Amino acid sequence: MKLSELQKRIGAVLLKGPKTVEEIAEELNEDIQDVMEALKELLVLRLVVKEGTPPKYALAPHIREAVEFEGEGGILLHAVIEVEAVEEEVLRKSLEEIVEKMEKEKGFVVRNVAISEIEKDEELNIYYGHIDATILFPGLEPLIYFLFFYGPSVVEVLSTEDVKIDPGDLQRALVLAANMIHGYVTYISRLMTRKELEEFNRKLYRELKG
Repeated sequence: MKLSELQKRIGAVLLKGPKTVEEIAEELNEDIQDVMEALKELLVLRLVVKEGTPPKYALAPHIREAVEFEGEGGILLHAVIEVEAVEEEVLRKSLEEIVEKMEKEKGFVVRNVAISEIEKDEELNIYYGHIDATILFPGLEPLIYFLFFYGPSVVEVLSTEDVKIDPGDLQRALVLAANMIHGYVTYISRLMTRKELEEFNRKLYRELKG
């Protein structure tokens, strides 16, 4: 979604720090209802967060990280990892364990991380939540590793700084990706009958041909 000029101006105002909707409208000399509508869309897009009492609006952590990103070479990525479980406590523990494991990883640096509130899908009778993280990757290999082992549902490149593709790093990343894909395909093929596998391959071929 393309941001409106008003939303871009709001972002510039929030670079200075959190503000109430009244303060934003006054600084921009805009109608408060127009500012509220623009802020609602920014909240849905997770570009802005609402906090405190009285409520103030601020740039989301991953956006602030991108703005402040300097002096560290690598790829700065915003990722969302979604998790589901049939029991609330199991889900909460899983989310906490994933965050703990991420923070202990030596291949990348977690710059900012937050766990969402847990919600329940009454129709499916499952609980769900997500992890919102900003991560700095020094190269492609740890990034490929993260994508395969943590399976984020959303990835967004926020910024790059002094990124150079080293042939060795690229080779290791490609080998890791190839091994992962091969292992996944082998596992899936063992679960499918020959007829199902042939139909799957035909469907994939048709989609690739367009």
